[in-house]
Amino acid sequence: MTDTPTTATTQPGVPPSAGQVPSGNTPQVGIDHNVRIVTFLNGEAIICNFTQVIEEEKFVAYQCLFPLLITLTSGDTQDEQETFNVSYRRWNPYTPFEDHRINPQAVVSAMPPAQDILENYVRKLKDANVNLAFLPNNGNDILGITNGESKEPTGATTEGPVATSASTGN
Repeated sequence: MTDTPTTATTQPGVPPSAGQVPSGNTPQVGIDHNVRIVTFLNGEAIICNFTQVIEEEKFVAYQCLFPLLITLTSGDTQDEQETFNVSYRRWNPYTPFEDHRINPQAVVSAMPPAQDILENYVRKLKDANVNLAFLPNNGNDILGITNGESKEPTGATTEGPVATSASTGN
C-alpha cells in the first residue's frame, strides 16, 4: 500500500482533523471493508455492510446490506473468567430484501467488528450463497481462503473489560 497525501474535507459537524492519526502516534492498520457493528438507540446491534446513501451530493441515510442481528448471551464460567456466546439471526425476517435504508438519527455507533466476529459473519453469508462481491477479494482474504481451502472456523472473542468471551458461531 502506498502512502498518498490526504486533504481534510470539511463536512458539517465533522472536525477537519477527524480520521487523521495524531502526530507521534503509529497509524493503525487500514480496514479494507465496510462491515460494521451498528448499535441503535433502542439497544439493538447488527453486523452489516454499512455505507452512506448520498443523493444530490447530500447525505440522506445509511445503507445496511445483509444485516444480521447480533446478541450476546452469558456462557460458562471457565477459570473464573466469564464467557459470552454471540448469536446471529436475520435482522428483518419480514422481507426478502437485504438492503435497508436507516435514519441516521437512529444510529448510536458503527464500529469494525473483532476479527473472529467478522469471519463468522462472512462465513454465514457465504454459507447462504450470498454474492460477496462487496468485500475485497470476495471475502476470501477475511476467511483465509487460498487455493480454494479455508482455515478452520474460530470462535468470536471480545477483549477489554469483558476479560474472555467466546462464540458458538451460531
